[in-house]
Amino acid sequence: MFRCTLSVIRRLRPILVPYVNGTTVTCNETRSLSTIMNRQHTLNNIGLSRPALIQNKQILDICNRITPLSVRTVTKFSLKRGKRKTVKAAVRRFLRLDWGGWIRTKVGRNKKIWKKSQPQRRRLRQHVFCNATQSTLLDKMVTKFWKKPKYYVDDPYAPYHTREEFHITRKKPTNH
Repeated sequence: MFRCTLSVIRRLRPILVPYVNGTTVTCNETRSLSTIMNRQHTLNNIGLSRPALIQNKQILDICNRITPLSVRTVTKFSLKRGKRKTVKAAVRRFLRLDWGGWIRTKVGRNKKIWKKSQPQRRRLRQHVFCNATQSTLLDKMVTKFWKKPKYYVDDPYAPYHTREEFHITRKKPTNH
C-alpha cells in the first residue's frame, strides 16, 4: 500500500503548497515523499507555517482512489554477490517442463475435501498448463538453474517433458 502511495505521489506535478498569508508555492521538482518532508522541515526552519500533506486535497483524492495491486517481486541484485534471485513461491507452486511449459495443480484441491464428490476429487488431483503470459512471467521469476532439465528417478512427469506433436520442440524425426 505504501509503495503504491509513493508511486502516486511521484507522479503528482505540480503540488500546490498553501501558506498562512494566502500565497501558494508551486513545487515542480517534487519527486518523492522524502523530498516533500525535507521541504516542510526547511520551511519550518525559516519561519514559514508547516503545510501538511493531510490538508492537500490533491493527495487526499488520489489516496482515496488507490487500490492495492498484487506485486511479484524479483530481487534483481542480491546484497552478497549482486546476482538475480529466484522467487521461491514460483518454484514451490509450479513445475517447469523441459520444453518450456509450466504446470500447476488446480486451485483449492486441498480445501474442504469432505464436501467434494469422488469425481471432483479426481479432477482436482490433475494438473493444468499455464498460458503463455504466465509462463513468460514465471521464466522471469526463476534463474537459469530452474530452467535447465532436471532428471529424477521414477519421475511421474517424464512423459510430459517431451512435446513431439509440436514441430519446434520435437526431438524425434517425423516419418513421412
